[in-house]
Amino acid sequence: MNETDKSTESVDETTDTFTSSLHDNGHYQLTSSEDNVQGAGHRETSYFITLPNDHTNINDSLIKLKFRYSKNLNFNRALATVYVNNTIVGSKKLSSEKADGDTMTISVPRGIALGNSFQVRIAFDLEMLDQNTSDNADTPWAQVEPQSSIYVKSERGNDLLFSNYPTLFINNQTYDNLAVVIPKKLNNYDFQTLTNIFNLIGNFSKSNTGKIQFYTGTPSKNVLRNSNVIVVGSPENNPMVKSLNSKLYFKYSNSFNRIISNEKLSIEKDYGKTIGTDQLLRSPYNDKKGLLVVTGPSSKATYLASTQINFQKNIQQYNGDAIIVDANNAHYSYRFKKNKAIDKSLDTKNFVNRNSQLLIYLGFAIVALIMIGIGIFLTLRKQSINNGGNKSGK
Repeated sequence: MNETDKSTESVDETTDTFTSSLHDNGHYQLTSSEDNVQGAGHRETSYFITLPNDHTNINDSLIKLKFRYSKNLNFNRALATVYVNNTIVGSKKLSSEKADGDTMTISVPRGIALGNSFQVRIAFDLEMLDQNTSDNADTPWAQVEPQSSIYVKSERGNDLLFSNYPTLFINNQTYDNLAVVIPKKLNNYDFQTLTNIFNLIGNFSKSNTGKIQFYTGTPSKNVLRNSNVIVVGSPENNPMVKSLNSKLYFKYSNSFNRIISNEKLSIEKDYGKTIGTDQLLRSPYNDKKGLLVVTGPSSKATYLASTQINFQKNIQQYNGDAIIVDANNAHYSYRFKKNKAIDKSLDTKNFVNRNSQLLIYLGFAIVALIMIGIGIFLTLRKQSINNGGNKSGK
């Protein structure tokens, strides 16, 4: 829609679309052409880096710079400094010998959270030897070369919480095999609900190579087992909501006309007929997949629930796995599951990757303790033998 002034655009099987594929492998070029800074004093150039929305950075990211600068600098005072956001990550003194092609490799300090987007700034402190008598404002100069890049080591978010939504349904910047179960007959509220849900998910998806399939009935066991599932609707218009009732954090009454109280919230019976809820569950069909249920006793109540997951400014308020919304736009968040990891094995793997250096040091320490223990044992054994096998030494 960025390419048209029309309010609507129809897309069908005859529409010519390009199937894009995004694979950067964590490497980001800072600039595609020579980037110049000119003039004496403190001069900066900056670069905005955006990570895939479903990833967060971890330790061991690396910045590699290639740059040139004028040879008539006062090299006693000339310096290049690199910032990530507002944090200084490294600097280097400039030299006349490397003016035609200097390089700098800097490790991003461990523990710095970059977020999904961040800024890399390169600052040059430039001063000419005869600065006071120079009448050329364009000198001295420095130039950042296109070979400059940053490698961001990252891992996919693994939390089955709204703080990780909708990225838990995104993989490599596209839909991660979504199965969406919707009412067979859609009214205006249902259309608005789907618009809200995919407004946010669509903003996070940058590629059109992912798979998304809509169902008006319960999908097959094979589909449910291999998909991240989104279920939308009320018990009345979507039978799958009824079948999932025992799994929900906020359950329906036996008559399925209202949401009932639980250990987190006491719900008055008429109030329970008007509220909507968003619930992030571990899929009962595959414990390594997510299940989102957007539901309410009516289509209007379901729509109310969707109003909290339509924009990032709304969803970022919530850190739990269940949201309640009422007709007065009062909304509440709750956390039910104890283990937030989508894939428990991935959680363990990520922990090992993040703490690999510590584990290596710990391994060396254990080996050293074992060697010391063996040495003590052999020393005592030798003394015992020298004493004729008499442990008392007599």
